[in-house]
Amino acid sequence: MSSSDTTRQATLGRFEFQRLRQLINARAGLTFDDSAQPMFEKRLGERMAIIGVDSFAEYFMLIENDAEESDVVYTLLTTKETYFFRQEYQLDAFSKEVLPAVAKANAHHKRLTVWSAGCSTGEEAYTLAMLLAESRLLDGWFLRVLGTDLCRQNIETASRAVYKGSSFRTISDYYLKSYFVAQGDGSYKIAEPLRRMCHFSRVNLLDHGAVRTVGRVDVAFCRNVIIYFDERSRQKVMSQMFQRLLPGGYLFLGHSESLLNVETPFVATQLQGDVAYRRTGSIPPARRST
Repeated sequence: MSSSDTTRQATLGRFEFQRLRQLINARAGLTFDDSAQPMFEKRLGERMAIIGVDSFAEYFMLIENDAEESDVVYTLLTTKETYFFRQEYQLDAFSKEVLPAVAKANAHHKRLTVWSAGCSTGEEAYTLAMLLAESRLLDGWFLRVLGTDLCRQNIETASRAVYKGSSFRTISDYYLKSYFVAQGDGSYKIAEPLRRMCHFSRVNLLDHGAVRTVGRVDVAFCRNVIIYFDERSRQKVMSQMFQRLLPGGYLFLGHSESLLNVETPFVATQLQGDVAYRRTGSIPPARRST
């Protein structure tokens, strides 16, 4: 293919747009309205030019049969801004209000697991790990942060644990010096003790079997994820989140998300700086793995 061919972008017609978004919804629960057609054309068209696909009909056939290319599509269409210590008011509520409550409930076994669902490239998961490491309430505890995402490429980036640029827009010098190692090219790598606390895996939140591999958790963050789901998928995801949380556990959503229109057994809990959702009941002394 000539250089002029690679710069010419295919046109996305109404029919192929409908086929693409229906396939993506069926596979991953992601929903897009009619206004998303220009975004599909631009982002997927640029990808098609890179890999040498001439038409959206041909690209549909490719992603229908190629799981890796499907991952690329999910990444392109759900790319969201992420950086360390994003939405700090919510992290303050987690550290100052939720952690003391969970620490008190778990004092008999001194174990705590936090799940970052839809972790993107890992900044949120490592931020949560830093907050756990800094908490004096948790000295000597077994601590885990689980990061999951739909996109394999995001999980690979999170596992590499190397970041630069905009990922650090709000981080303090203290955290940068305490939990990162400079790489000499302007990037920083997460320090090994923190990396050992964090575990990453690809999980489709609509896949019951995949979600079960997460095990049971004390706190879940699912921020800026359910905005991509239709009502049925949102209901299913919240049901699965509820099952993964131990009784007494907390769920945090993004600042623009709520469960107001979702039928759910979660109980809204007003914190000083935010609203969290709780699975009511006490945390049992014997923790179950599934």
